[in-house]
Amino acid sequence: MERSIRLLILLLLMATTTWAQQRVSGRVTDSEGTGLPGVSVQIKNTTNGANTDANGQYSIEANQGDVLVFSFIGMKTAERTVSGSSLDIQLEEDVTTLTEVVAVGYGVQRKADVTGSISSVKAQDIASRPVASATQALQGKAAGVLITTNQGLPGAAPNVRIRGVGTVGNSNPLYVVDGMFVDDIRFLNPSDIQTIDVLKDASSLAIYGVRGANGVVLITTKGGKSGRTAFNYEGYAGVTQLSKKLEMTNASEFATLVNEVAVNEGGQPKFPNPGSLGAGTDWFDYIFRTGSIQNHQITASGGNERVTFNVSGSYYDEKGIVQQSAYNRLTFRVNNTYKLTSNFRLGNNLAFSRSQSNNIPSGIVQTAYNADPTITPRNANGSYGFSSVSTVANPAATLAYQTDDIVKSGQLVGNIYGELDFLKSFTLRSSFGVDLGLNNTRIYLPQYFVSASQRNDQSKLTREYGLNTTWLWENTLTFNRTFGKIHNINALLGATAQNTRADFLQGIRFNVPGYSNDVKFLSLGSTVGAQTTDVPSYEFTYASYLFRVNYSLLDRYLLTVSLRRDGSSRFPPESRWATFPAVGLGWRIIDESFMKDQQLFSNLKLRASYGKLGNTNIPNYLYYSRISSGQNAIFGPGQAIQQGATLESTTTSNLLWETVTQTDIGLEMGFLNNRLTAEIDYYNRQTSDMILNVNIGNGRQVQANAASAYNRGFELTAGWNDNVGDLKYSLNANLTTVQNEVTNLGNGGIPIIGGSLGNGRTATLTDVGRPIGAFYGYRMAGVFQTADEVRGSAQPNAKPGDLRYEDVNGDGVINGDDRVFLGTPIPKMFWGFNTNFSFKGFDLGVDFQGSHGNKIYNGRRAVRFGNENYERIALERWTPQNPSNTQPRLTNGGPNYDVSDYFIESGSFVRIRNIQIGYTLPSTLLSSIGIRSIRAYVNALNPVTFTNYSGFSPEVGGNEGATLSRGVDLDVVPVYRTTTVGLQIGF
Repeated sequence: MERSIRLLILLLLMATTTWAQQRVSGRVTDSEGTGLPGVSVQIKNTTNGANTDANGQYSIEANQGDVLVFSFIGMKTAERTVSGSSLDIQLEEDVTTLTEVVAVGYGVQRKADVTGSISSVKAQDIASRPVASATQALQGKAAGVLITTNQGLPGAAPNVRIRGVGTVGNSNPLYVVDGMFVDDIRFLNPSDIQTIDVLKDASSLAIYGVRGANGVVLITTKGGKSGRTAFNYEGYAGVTQLSKKLEMTNASEFATLVNEVAVNEGGQPKFPNPGSLGAGTDWFDYIFRTGSIQNHQITASGGNERVTFNVSGSYYDEKGIVQQSAYNRLTFRVNNTYKLTSNFRLGNNLAFSRSQSNNIPSGIVQTAYNADPTITPRNANGSYGFSSVSTVANPAATLAYQTDDIVKSGQLVGNIYGELDFLKSFTLRSSFGVDLGLNNTRIYLPQYFVSASQRNDQSKLTREYGLNTTWLWENTLTFNRTFGKIHNINALLGATAQNTRADFLQGIRFNVPGYSNDVKFLSLGSTVGAQTTDVPSYEFTYASYLFRVNYSLLDRYLLTVSLRRDGSSRFPPESRWATFPAVGLGWRIIDESFMKDQQLFSNLKLRASYGKLGNTNIPNYLYYSRISSGQNAIFGPGQAIQQGATLESTTTSNLLWETVTQTDIGLEMGFLNNRLTAEIDYYNRQTSDMILNVNIGNGRQVQANAASAYNRGFELTAGWNDNVGDLKYSLNANLTTVQNEVTNLGNGGIPIIGGSLGNGRTATLTDVGRPIGAFYGYRMAGVFQTADEVRGSAQPNAKPGDLRYEDVNGDGVINGDDRVFLGTPIPKMFWGFNTNFSFKGFDLGVDFQGSHGNKIYNGRRAVRFGNENYERIALERWTPQNPSNTQPRLTNGGPNYDVSDYFIESGSFVRIRNIQIGYTLPSTLLSSIGIRSIRAYVNALNPVTFTNYSGFSPEVGGNEGATLSRGVDLDVVPVYRTTTVGLQIGF
C-alpha cells in the first residue's frame, strides 16, 4: 500500500512538472508599437533562449514563474515573469546604446553585430517625396550609392551605381523586395517602404553570390501591428517645371549666322534680310509645359496575436514637362502574417501594379534644340511650316503626328512563406515568390506630309506584347543559440532555385486606318511588308546553395563566414557553377574593460571583410552560335538568286563569371552618448574576367573573359542627433570618393570605343590605365587668327577662325595619334547632407546633394548636319571683326566638330535636393472627432542647382546599362523641379 502511494505521488509530481512546462509566445515592440526583430528572449539564469522574428514575434518553452529577460541593443533590458501562455512587452529606448537594426541577406541583424558595410535609410527619410520610384528618393542619402536620373520623363528609372562602375556591361544592382528578386522597383509605391538597406561589401553581399557583384538593395515593406485597426491617408499634388531653359538664337540671329556659314563655305547667303524676321519661334516654349503630379494612398493595418495585416492602395499620376509625356500607376499591396500555432507561421507579401506610359516622340527635345526659329509651328491655312535651309523636322508636326505611343503594363510581385520553430534554436523557412509582368505596347504612325524630309507615306502600326515570368523558391534553415554569456551562434543554411522567362512578340502592319483607337488592329492593315518577330525572348535558370554563420564571442569579437555556390544556364555547361566565399571580422572595442573608464567614446567598433562575388548581368545565349539569314547572292548556271546564310557570331565554351574581389575596412564611432556618430570605410573593389568582345582576326570577334578594372575609395558617414527643450534636430552627412581604372583589356591591347554621337564620331574610349568610358579626343590650343598661323601649323588645311588642336606627339601632323584622354564621366567624389528639425508641431527637412570631378560631353552642341539652330554663345564666334580665341568660326560640320575638349564641360554641381516644411495639429484638437493625427506640408524637389554646366542639367547618366555612353549629353530630357502640397491623416 505504501509503495502504491509513493508511486501515485511521483506520477502527480511528473504531471505537475509537465503541466508547468509550456509554450510562451508574444510580441516585442518599441514605443510606437513597431515589432522589433532580433530581440534576445532568454530564461533568466539558464542558457535557454530564442529570438524574435521580423515582426517581433517570439516563442519559447518556459515554466510558470520563470523570468524572461528581453535584451536588444538600443533598448533597455527588461524582465518579465511568466504567468500564462502569452506575454507581450514594449521595450524602452536606451539613448546610451546604438538603436539601429539592419536587414541582411535572409534575415535581420543588430547593427552592432554587423561585420559588413551596410547603408540604411528609414521610411521617414524618403517620406512624401514626389517621385515615382523610391530610388529617386535615395539620392544623397547613402554613402557609396550614386543615383543619376537618366531622363526627366514621368516614371523613368534612375541609374544606380554602388561603389563605382565595375564592368563595361550591366552595372545595375539587384533589388530584393521582401525576399523577392526584381530588376526594377517602379511597381512599388515609396510610401509602402519601411526600410531600405544597401549592401556594399563582400561580407554582406556574398550570400547573394552571382547577383551581388554590383551591390544589393534590400527593401522591407510595411507590415501590420497587433491592436486596433489603423487607417491612414497620404496624398500630395503639385506642379513640375523646367529647371533651366537654354537660350537659343532667335530668328534674326539664326538667319544672320546661317548666312555667315554659307559664305564661310563658299556659298551664297540664304536669307535676304535677316533683321526683318524678328524673334521668330521659341521651340522650347512650344514643347515644354508646366506639368502636374499627384499621389494618393490609403492604408489599413492592424491585427491581433494571431493575425496581422497591412493593406494599401495608391494612385500616382504625372503629366511631364514635355508635351504628351505622362505616366500613371495604380498599386495594391497586401502584407499578412498568420500565427497558426505557437511555433508555426504563414505569411504573404503581395503587390499588384497597373501602369500606363505615354511616350514622347524619340529625339523631340533635340529636335526643338535644332529647329529653325524662322518658321511658324503652323501656317494660317492649317499646314505645318518647314524650313528651306535645314532638314530638321518641325517639332509641332512631330508632336501632332506621333501622339500614339502607349505602353500599358501590369505586374504582380510577391511571395508566400511558412516558418516553423523547433528544438528551441531552429527555424525552417520556405518561401515561394513570383514576378509576373505583362507589357502591351501600341505605336501608331499615321500617313502625313510636311516636307520632303518630314513625311510618312503610309501609316504604320506596331503592336508588342511581352510576358516576363520569374519564380523563386527559397528554403533556409536557421540555428540561433546563446551559450551562457560567452558564445552566440547564428547559422544559416539554404537552397534556392530561380527561373526567368521572357516571351516577346512584335507585329507590324502598314496602311492601317487611324480614325479610331478602338480599331487599330494589325488585321486591318496590309499584308504587304508585314513583319513579325519574337526577339528578344529568352529563358535562364539558377540553382544555388548558401551558407552563413555569425559568431559572437563575449558580445564583442565578431566573425561572419559566408559561402554561396551558384549555377546558371547563362554560361556553358563546362563553366556553369562557381563558388563565392567571404569572411568578415568585427571587434567591439567599446566593450573592452580598458574602455570602461574613458569618457570620449560611447561606441567604437572596428570591422574588416574580404570575399569574392560574381556578375551574371550578361546578354543571354553568348555561348550559342548564331546564323544570320538573308545573305543572298546571284550565281549558278541560271544566274538566279540563291538563298544564303552565314555564321554571325563565334562562340567560346570557356566563358566564365565576371568576378569581383572586394576588401573593406571600416571603423564605427559614437560620441556623447551616441548623439554624434561617425563611420568611415576604405573599399577596394577589383573586377576580373570582365566579359567583352575580343578580336580573333579577319574582322571576327568573340565574347570572352578578357578585362579587369578596379574601384577604390573612402566612404564617410556622420550624424548628430539631439534635442534642446522642444527643439529636436538631426544633421546627417555622407561623402564618397571613387577612383576607377582599367587594369587589363586582354584584347591585344585594343581599347573599347563607345559614346556614339550618331554622326560617325565617338566620344569615349576605355583603355588600360584610364577609367571606364573616359572621354577621348583632341586638346584645343586656341583658335587660328591669321593665314600665317595656319601655314606654320600642323593643320595646313585649316582656315582662320578654326579650332587649333595640340600636336601632342610633335610630328607636325594632326591626326588620331594626337588624341588624348579628356576626363571621366564618373564623379571622383559625391556627397549628401540631410537636416531635420522639429519644434512642437512644426517640422523642417532640407536635403543637399553634390557631385564633383566628373566631365560632361555636350553632345547637343557637338552634332551638326547642316543649319541647325545655335545656342546664344555662338554669337561670340570668331570673325575678322571679333578675333575670339575661345569660340571658332561657324561651319556646318568639319574639323571644328571633331571630338575635343571644346565640347567638354565640368559636371560638378551642388543641389538643394529637397525642402519640406510641415505642421502637425495637436492631438487634443483631434481626439474628439476620432482622428489620430493630421499633418500638412509643402515640398520642393530639386528647387535650386548650382553648376557651371551650360546644358539643361549636370545630372547626365546614360541609357540603362550603357556604361560606355555615360556623361554624353545627347537628347537627354532635362531633370525638372517639383513643388507639391500634401496631407497625411491617421484614423
